[in-house]
Amino acid sequence: MFRRAVVPALFAVTLAAHAGCERPASRAPAGSAAGNWQAPGAQGPWQPGPGTGPQGPGQGGWQPAPAQPAPTPQPAPATSSPWGLPFPIPELGWPFPTGGAPATGGTAAPPPTVPSLGTADALPIQMVDVGWMRQRAQLVLSELVAALPAQKRAMVQGIPLYADPTVGEVNAFAACDERGAALMAITDALLEVMAYSARTRATDELFGTRLFDGYVELVAQHYSPGAPLPRPSAAFFDPGRDADPRKLARQVVLFDGQLAFVIGHELAHHHLAHTGCAAGGAGGLGRVLSRAVPIFSQGAEAGSDIEGTYNLLAAGSRRSANPYNEDGAALSLAFFAGLDRLTPTKIIFAFENSHPHPSVRQPIVKQAAATWRQTGGNPPPTIAF
Repeated sequence: MFRRAVVPALFAVTLAAHAGCERPASRAPAGSAAGNWQAPGAQGPWQPGPGTGPQGPGQGGWQPAPAQPAPTPQPAPATSSPWGLPFPIPELGWPFPTGGAPATGGTAAPPPTVPSLGTADALPIQMVDVGWMRQRAQLVLSELVAALPAQKRAMVQGIPLYADPTVGEVNAFAACDERGAALMAITDALLEVMAYSARTRATDELFGTRLFDGYVELVAQHYSPGAPLPRPSAAFFDPGRDADPRKLARQVVLFDGQLAFVIGHELAHHHLAHTGCAAGGAGGLGRVLSRAVPIFSQGAEAGSDIEGTYNLLAAGSRRSANPYNEDGAALSLAFFAGLDRLTPTKIIFAFENSHPHPSVRQPIVKQAAATWRQTGGNPPPTIAF
């Protein structure tokens, strides 16, 4: 089933369809059990209070950082790509392929080449470099498509992944344009959440800190719809730990794993025929203003989680460097589960209306990963709900 949705901006379309998982929209008064963050304004920055290290909330008082000057706006680079990115970028092998070998036979296509990363000072994840993260999403998309079985790969090869720059909107979606052509999108705000989640969790794993919890708390308590996401200040991170090569390598794997889960989930909506337009060609930019948005059932969302997990494990296992697994999926779901615990009577992001609760999705992903390994990477077909 589809419904027509007309939107005012080129990319600003979200899956706001109710699918049986809605929670009350009112919010109880915020308590202090989750920490003691103090807002200097509508947004951060935030830093530890006196006598605290980068351990996260609960380890001492938290206070606003001194006011910092706004960054100087930079002009948008000249582009001829549909994602608003510089084109071409030889250092990263851009443009990245959207598929691999022709969809004949039962084998997967050759994996794309994964570009190497720079040092801590230049690492784009550290800098929340949206342009680089958009490029990375295209790379992971190409890996996922190449790792699909031939029949599924034929259904999704060439479906574009667009960047949605809507401020503060955390979402990704699969949809059809008004002519029945397939497309996908991921928002810049979701890429930012992935960057900070990977950065904080990698630090926590190595040093026993609680930075990830602190970041979730910051977003839960200080997010405002339509405003930029609140960000920790540089003082939130210990410089030595932040530059540790082991931590840097781990955060890249976690970031790519999150991308693989989210994009693999949206790809599954197409090759499981949830959208009904995967064979209709690539959606056009000029037709994104008005599109039919599919209303996915809870069963369809669960099926896409299963297939997305299979896909990300297949793609990650084919990497010669920085292989990813379901840890990225677990991290993404932990972020949204943490938000839900901290704001139990408020829906922070609109997509939560149409997706199963994170506590339901977490065991689905875990079981799908176990099935993939038990079957040697050849799991049984997922029922298309």
